[in-house]
Amino acid sequence: MTLSTLTRLVLALLLQTGCLLVANNLLVAQTGSSDPVNLVVVIQGRANLKRKGWTNYAAVTFGTGVRQGDLLNLGESSSAKVVCSDLTLRDVPTGVGAIPCPVSPVVLRGQDRSLIHATRGWPNDGSSPVVLSPRKTKLLSPNPTVRWTPVKGASTYHVSIRGLHFGWTSDSTIATTLVYSDKNNAPRFEPGTDYKVIVFADGRGVSDEPGLGLGFSIIGANERDIVLQQQSQIEHFNLPDGPTQFLMAHLYANHGLNAEAIDRLEAISQTFKVAAAKRLQGDLYMKIGLPRQAENDYLASLDLSKLENDNEGQMLDRKALAYIYEQIIGNREAACKQLEETIDLARRLGDDTTASQAENELTELKAAAPKVKAAGSQVGAQLAH
Repeated sequence: MTLSTLTRLVLALLLQTGCLLVANNLLVAQTGSSDPVNLVVVIQGRANLKRKGWTNYAAVTFGTGVRQGDLLNLGESSSAKVVCSDLTLRDVPTGVGAIPCPVSPVVLRGQDRSLIHATRGWPNDGSSPVVLSPRKTKLLSPNPTVRWTPVKGASTYHVSIRGLHFGWTSDSTIATTLVYSDKNNAPRFEPGTDYKVIVFADGRGVSDEPGLGLGFSIIGANERDIVLQQQSQIEHFNLPDGPTQFLMAHLYANHGLNAEAIDRLEAISQTFKVAAAKRLQGDLYMKIGLPRQAENDYLASLDLSKLENDNEGQMLDRKALAYIYEQIIGNREAACKQLEETIDLARRLGDDTTASQAENELTELKAAAPKVKAAGSQVGAQLAH
């Protein structure tokens, strides 16, 4: 066994024994909910929110999700509208009261972060292309836009799509996007069949990422009709384009249309700068196993949350970043910093549950670091002999 092989085995063992407990707890800490979600889409003036279990109120901003049991406080001469989980648009009454949404059949649900299991995964150092879209998704459109990361030194790319009894490869392209269509002599996809995109950077690497569920499928006719009907309901709210596309992204994500949900959010990213949209985009990138892209979105959301004076939004972003830095990147110092900020924000909100969880995780994370360092020193001493 060579020294490099032994070193890799030792590092793998340290990661398994010293990090997994903390990483799993961090995953739970950033868990949201797939419960029915009601979204604030119009806010003018002053509005505050106190969630069940909190002792303080926090500012309501665009995209704030409100649930049964929450208290809303809408100031005089202020106005707010909520899209309820049954896809009805309702006004928030002034004063202190419950959310204006009934308990009814649910269409919109929050993103369940407990189902996000991103890993270090495929190399992201630019040596091989990484497929950005479509991956881990259903699709409405039979003509998806394939996107991938550029490769250092590569001048051309080929795109291959494979499935059971199916194979297609594009002509060479210098771009990092390609529209799958009849113009490329592309055969038709069959609904319900799984396909996978593989990108070849000529002479420089291939994106054949290992793992299950990394492909895509076209939704069936029945579900397609449901999505289009619900989409029409959102369009009939006659909201501005930014809020409309944000709601569409939520709707698509609920149906597993992750790629097209991200497309909707990226299309408005330059004109509709709100924290909730960037946070949702980060959640979706985590869901499809692209934590580096998610990190960028959470950082952008964090900056926007500060501008919006949204303490809860900042807390959610910092929890997500703590998970990425510990579990994906392996930067304990950065993870600890995010957890410390999470605790401070939770205390300001009077959210004792989140504060206590983050404190426990921070304690475990700090306790694990010396053990890993000591184990690494012992291995180094043994190898020196």
